[in-house]
Amino acid sequence: MSDGYELLASHYDDLQQAVDYPAWADFVFQLDRHYNQRKRSGDGHEGRPILLDLGCGTGTFALEMEQHGFDVIGIDNSAAMLQAAREKAQDSGSAALFLQQDISRFELYGTVDLATCLLDTLNHLVQPEAVRRLFRLLANYLNPGALFVADVGTRRHFSKTRGNRTIIQDHENLTLVWQNHYRPQSQISRASLTWFTRTDEGCYERFDEEVVERYYDHTFLQKSAQSAGLEFVARTGELTLAPACGSSERQFYIFRRRIS
Repeated sequence: MSDGYELLASHYDDLQQAVDYPAWADFVFQLDRHYNQRKRSGDGHEGRPILLDLGCGTGTFALEMEQHGFDVIGIDNSAAMLQAAREKAQDSGSAALFLQQDISRFELYGTVDLATCLLDTLNHLVQPEAVRRLFRLLANYLNPGALFVADVGTRRHFSKTRGNRTIIQDHENLTLVWQNHYRPQSQISRASLTWFTRTDEGCYERFDEEVVERYYDHTFLQKSAQSAGLEFVARTGELTLAPACGSSERQFYIFRRRIS
């Protein structure tokens, strides 16, 4: 997650109410069963597969994946997000491990059996070399035949849906204003965030942040993954095995660690 989400951590789950995390976990589990070519049991406790969730935020998706039989490692750059994730894990009796690291420079003590990077987190890596570095790290830490699943925002999402529009999200104790600016030449989307939070005294506090994302096209992602040692497996629409269509806001990429 970008630093722009640091102050939003306490409201992040409210803002993500439209995300059906159980459905996302079911879909990723389906992709893993359909496409993985792992030849042995997982590296987790008693042979359970290990999931690495990059940009895990408050941990909701990662904890859902535990229900599908995975041991979980979540990595995020936001201390506040991770604190929320650890509190969720403690409340649910989860043994999930949450680490504060830059997802493009992460380090692990061993290999994993599935990696994910969801909710357009990959687009938050605005330097192309950071994406290439992430792919190289995954080629090192994924077991042979294991998958990397990522969703990315489409060109339509950045240029049309967000474009140069102002978007307002109004919640019970939070009002968020997105002022979006997209530059086709650089494929950079900048969002100036202004939000007002209601305090216990009934007053409102204002905060301002900026979130920057980059659109990455199919050619770049495919070449970057393949040069790192990951093979391109499939590209689908949102939560479906069918291809993305012209009106899609996001698409899922499935890559796999090559088997030597």
